[in-house]
Amino acid sequence: MNKIYLTVFLSILLLGCSQPEGIYVVKLSPPDMIEQFKLKQIDGFVAWEPFVTKGEEFGKVMLKSSDIWKHHPCCVVAHSASFKDDDALKAVVWAHVKATEFIKDEKNKEKVIEYASEFTGLEKNVVAKALENIEYTTYPNEKEFRFYFEKLKEYGLLTKKLSDLGYKSEDDFFSDFLRKDIIEAVKKSEPPKYDGKVRIRIGYLTADLHQLALYVAVKEGYLDATSLKYELKQYKNGVAVMEAFRAGEIDVAYLGGAPATLKRVNDDIGIRIIAGANNEGSALVVQNNIESFKDLKGKTVAIPGYGTVQDFLLRIAAEKYGMKVISK
Repeated sequence: MNKIYLTVFLSILLLGCSQPEGIYVVKLSPPDMIEQFKLKQIDGFVAWEPFVTKGEEFGKVMLKSSDIWKHHPCCVVAHSASFKDDDALKAVVWAHVKATEFIKDEKNKEKVIEYASEFTGLEKNVVAKALENIEYTTYPNEKEFRFYFEKLKEYGLLTKKLSDLGYKSEDDFFSDFLRKDIIEAVKKSEPPKYDGKVRIRIGYLTADLHQLALYVAVKEGYLDATSLKYELKQYKNGVAVMEAFRAGEIDVAYLGGAPATLKRVNDDIGIRIIAGANNEGSALVVQNNIESFKDLKGKTVAIPGYGTVQDFLLRIAAEKYGMKVISK
């Protein structure tokens, strides 16, 4: 073997033996994360509650989302831009606000745990622990929403420009996308009595603890108190909800702010956000043998999808430790 071939051979050998410089990332649904994590097929995952607490049965929480990005927006309430009945929207948001206040009231703690268990189908001790990691809210923090939008641009995840959608600037876009007038109109104790004839269709994610306010609004009679006629429709994830908006299947929905924003821009699906559901509530869960974030170098971590809040949480943490996130 001559010197040139020997040099090439040794270079390839050394490259193959060198330790990767970042964290490998795979996309999995949260239920699949739990199964793969349990089987030790992945070294960690970033997901939302109650999957974080379920994952702790087999590993440990390394970082809560509040440790990485405090008060980050998560789930929101949005309506189809083609749905023009503001009185119906006011009824939905009023019920949402009352339900959120109920959840946050300490004297309702046991009842909230009971509702959370019913909504998710999980044991009370699991949801009780999960609830401690969620910050329920009634409107998203615009500053943090804009930070998320900037990250979408930074990572090249937006396939269209706002000008392609007819907006002159980011301010123009956000003043339309984050609609504040509805929630400002319902900040009162008495329910807005809806006297219209429309039957509003409300979508939500199955067993998503972040969207507990909808279940509470039904169980505590807040929606009924407005005389609103409504129909609830379940979906498996935020992308499915956005496709339901596109197809005209729903008028209002609870969903993640990430798919809401990505699909609004990239696919031009017309929606407007009228309330916030929660902030924070996610975490990085790792195997018990991983002691520090730097131990994730060369390891595999699952996220629910690129451009999700969970994706950004991992990227932000990796950047802090001088590491890269590598698609597997």
